[in-house]
Amino acid sequence: MANLTFFFTLLSLALYAPSTLAFFRMGAKVLLATRMDSIVSPGAVSAHMHNIAGGNRFSAVYDYDDLRKSTCTSNLVNIDHSNYWAPGLHYVNKTGGTTTFSYIPSYYTVYYLDRNGSKKEKVHAWPGPLKMLAGNPNRRVLNATNVADKAVSYVCLDYSKSSPQTTEFPKNNCPDGLRAQIVFPSCWDGKNYDSADHMSHMAYPIDGNPDSGNCPSTHPVRLVTLFYEQVFDVGSFPYNGPGTWVLSNGDDTGYGFHADFQNGWEAGDNSLLQQAIDQCTNLSGELSDCPVLKPYLDDDAKEACQPVNPIPDEDVGYRGPGVTVGTQTATVPGCNPIWSGTGPKPTCSSNPPAPAFKSPQSVLPGGWTAGKCMTDGPGPRVLQGASLVDSVGMTRAKCAAFCDSKGFKYAGVEWSQECYCGNQLVGAVDAPDSACHRACKGSPYENCGGDAHITLLTKTGASSNPSSSTTTTKTTTTTTKASTTTTQASTSAATTTTSKPATTTTQTTATPSGTASTWKLQGCLAEPQPNRALWGAYLSDPAMTVEKCTSFCKSKGFTLAGLEYGQECWCDNTFENGTSAAQIKTNDPGCSVKCNGNASQTCGGSWYLSVYKSTAAKRELTPAVQPAKNAHRRHHKKSYASYEENQF
Repeated sequence: MANLTFFFTLLSLALYAPSTLAFFRMGAKVLLATRMDSIVSPGAVSAHMHNIAGGNRFSAVYDYDDLRKSTCTSNLVNIDHSNYWAPGLHYVNKTGGTTTFSYIPSYYTVYYLDRNGSKKEKVHAWPGPLKMLAGNPNRRVLNATNVADKAVSYVCLDYSKSSPQTTEFPKNNCPDGLRAQIVFPSCWDGKNYDSADHMSHMAYPIDGNPDSGNCPSTHPVRLVTLFYEQVFDVGSFPYNGPGTWVLSNGDDTGYGFHADFQNGWEAGDNSLLQQAIDQCTNLSGELSDCPVLKPYLDDDAKEACQPVNPIPDEDVGYRGPGVTVGTQTATVPGCNPIWSGTGPKPTCSSNPPAPAFKSPQSVLPGGWTAGKCMTDGPGPRVLQGASLVDSVGMTRAKCAAFCDSKGFKYAGVEWSQECYCGNQLVGAVDAPDSACHRACKGSPYENCGGDAHITLLTKTGASSNPSSSTTTTKTTTTTTKASTTTTQASTSAATTTTSKPATTTTQTTATPSGTASTWKLQGCLAEPQPNRALWGAYLSDPAMTVEKCTSFCKSKGFTLAGLEYGQECWCDNTFENGTSAAQIKTNDPGCSVKCNGNASQTCGGSWYLSVYKSTAAKRELTPAVQPAKNAHRRHHKKSYASYEENQF
C-alpha cells in the first residue's frame, strides 16, 4: 500500500509534466478548525470554517513580525511559522428526516516544489510578509482552459485498486481517505506582498500548467511552488452517494475548494528556506534527506503545539486531531446552506449573529497555574490522591477544580482524559513540554498530558519540586465511564480507601463469584508502556471488583478483561500493541494491588493487568461506539508520508 500511495502522488505531480521532480514535503497537524481567515476577513469572524495549520500565533489579523514570534508550529519543520489553511469538510447525516453535519478530521502534507520553465529562472524563497490565495470558493464548473481551475483536484484513496484524479468530488466511496489538492501561483510581480483580491500580485506560469512553465513578463520573479494536500478521513463515515460530503462553504460539488497562505519563514536570499530550495534536490522529497532542514524536524513539538490567540466562541464539531466522533451540528457553521448544482449560492432565512472571540484554552480556578510536563511511571503514580476520568469533558480547569474541591494542592492531567490529585509529587521527573501532547477530551486547544506523562497544575504556594517521599495512599476516587467518546460520562459517589500497594502479595486465583464460572484468571500481564494491551472499552470505578470488571466487559461484547491499579478495567477481544497471551505470568509481583471494592481480590498493579478470559462463547455484540484501536497513537505520526502509508 505504501508503494501504491507513493505512485499515485508521483502520478498526480507528473500530470503537470514539470521540468524537474526536486521537492521536499512536510506534514502539518490542524492547529485550528474555526471561522477565521486573516487574509479575506481580517479582524472578523469569517464566512465559513477553515482547517488552519502552522504557527501558533495565528490570529484574525496577519502580522508577519508577530507570527514570526510563534512559540511553536503544527508544521513538522519547527522554524516554519507560516500558516496554511483551506475549507473543512462535513459529513451530511440524513437520518430520521433531519439533516445534521459532522466534522471530518484531516491532516495536511505541504510540498515545496523547485519548478521553473525553459528560461531556468532562479527559484526564490518567500519575500517577507507575502500572502496569497488559490482556488475560488464560488466556482461551480470546470473551465478546462483556465489554469487556476486545473490547480484544484481530488484523489479518492482506495489502496485495493487504482485511485484516479478528479476535478470535483469523486462519486464513489473513498475507504482510505479523500485527498484534496491545490497548487498555488508561483510567479510574483516583485513589488507587492498582497493585492486587493489577494491574487493579482501573483500569477500562474503561462505555459498552461499550474506548477511549471515560464513566468509572464508582468510577474517575472519565480517563487518556490507551493502545493498541498488535505487528506480527509471520509472512510470513517458511511458513503451515501453524491451529496455525502459538503465543504464548509456549503459546496457539495468540490469545485469551490480553495486555500490560503501567509508566510512565516525567515525572509531573504540567505534564509534557511532559500538554502533548502537550492540544496534539497533529493528526488525522495523526504526532509530527512535535506541536510538544511533535518535539524529542525520535531514531530513531538508539532503534535503538542496549540494556538494562543482568541478564536470565535462557537462549536464547529472539531474535537482534536484524528477524532472522528464530534458534535453533530444542525447547520454547517455560519450561513452556509448546502449548495448544489451551478446556480447561485442559497441564502439563509436569517443570518446567525457572529460569535464573540474567546481564549482557546479553559480558564483555571483562581490561584491555580499550569506548569511543567512530568513523567508518570513506570512505578507508582506521581499523584496518589483522588482521581477522575472523563472521556468527554476533561479539561485542565475541570481537573484543577476537582482536586481543589478535595483539598489537594497538585493536580495532573494525563492521556487526554485522566485527572490525578495529591499533596506531594512522588518520583516525578521533568520532561519536555512536547511529551505532553495529548489534546484534552473537553478542549481540543489545550493539552492534557501525554503517554505516561502528566501536565502538572499547581495551587498557589505549592512547590513544583518532586517529593522524596514514596508513601502511597489512595484516598478518593471519582469514576466516569470512558468506553466511548460520544456518551456523557457518569460520575459515581466518591469513596475513601487507604490501601497501600504491597510488594509481596500474590495474585488472587479464585474464580470471581457472580460470573457463573465463565471467566477464568489467566495471570499477570505487563502493559506495553506507554500503550495499552487491551483497548476495546474502559471503566474506572472507586469500588472496582473482579465481578464488576468482567460483567462490564461481557456487556460490551468482549472476551478479555484486565484489571489495573485497584480501580481500572480494560476490555478487548485480542491483545494489542505487541502483547500476547504468551507474555502472561502467574504470581507476578507486578500484580499486587488489592481491588478497591474487595480487598480479598487483586486488581493488577501500576502498569500491570490481572487478565481474565471468558470461557463462554463470544457474544455477537460489539459496542455501539468503540474507541479506535490505538487511537491515542495513530493520528499524524509521520503524517508527512501521506502517500507512503495509510493513516486511517
